[in-house]
Order: sequence, then C-alpha cells, then structure tokens
Amino acid sequence: MQPQKKKSHTVVLLIGWLIILGSYLLIRLAFILFGLHLRSEALGVCLAVIPYLLAALYFGKYGKSQKAWFYSLGILFPSIVEKIALYSIGAFLYGIAPANIAGVMEAVAAGDVFVNLFTQPSARYVINISFFNWTYIVCGIAVSVLCVLILTKVQKNTENSK
Repeated sequence: MQPQKKKSHTVVLLIGWLIILGSYLLIRLAFILFGLHLRSEALGVCLAVIPYLLAALYFGKYGKSQKAWFYSLGILFPSIVEKIALYSIGAFLYGIAPANIAGVMEAVAAGDVFVNLFTQPSARYVINISFFNWTYIVCGIAVSVLCVLILTKVQKNTENSK
C-alpha cells in the first residue's frame, strides 16, 4: 500500500473556499426554489452561519496542524469579501455611490425597487439582498472569527496532546 499524500495547503484552502461558495449558492437556490426568499431574516442567518461552519468542519478535518493565519485566510477572508461584494452589489443595484455607506444600507433595508439591472418586479428575487444589514455583517464576521478561534484552539490542543 502506498501512503496517501498530504494535500497541499493551497489545495485545502481552495477547496475550503469552494465549499463556502457552493454552500452559499446552494442556500440561495434552495430559498428561491422553495419560495422562502421573502424570509430575509432566515436567509441571513443561514448565509451567515452555514457556509462558514461547513468550511470550519472541512478545515478541521483536512487542514490540521495549521496556524491561525491559515484558518483566517480560509474562513474570515471569504466572509469579509462576501460582505464587500454584497455592499458593492447593493450600491450598483440602487444607483448609489459606494462612498455613501448610510445611503446604500438604507436603500437595501427599505427594499426599494432596483434602478439598475432588473426592472421587472419578478426579477428582483434573483438578486435579493434584503437580508444584508448591519446585524448580518457583524454576526457573519463574528461567526467567522469564532470558527477561526475554535479551529486554532483545537489545533493547539492536538499539538499539546502529542
């Protein structure tokens, strides 16, 4: 029997990012297909927690013996990029300058009709960002930080037990 090769750090990181992206898109698709897209609070909770927990489970299994920066790059970085991307999409959809943070967040929270991209009311749910608010941002980043801290603590405990 040949010993199994360890996955390189880059491959593990990329697969973790794909898990986050895939689960994010799958949750969005499930909410649209089952008609739950109007439940913005439930969608926000699922999107803020599930992808990062799945990535944490993956990194816990395949990203063992890593430093905190690796887990931060694998979990916290995609969380921050996602928040920036949603904010940028909101600024574009509502035709508000990205520098106007309060204006973008108010327009998203109010659920105003998009001025860009889709003009048909039924098409609004394809890109529904009504769940995006300050609570989503803070809780999403907090969940990511918590996952990184737990992974780091578990990694240190396994090192100490050896």
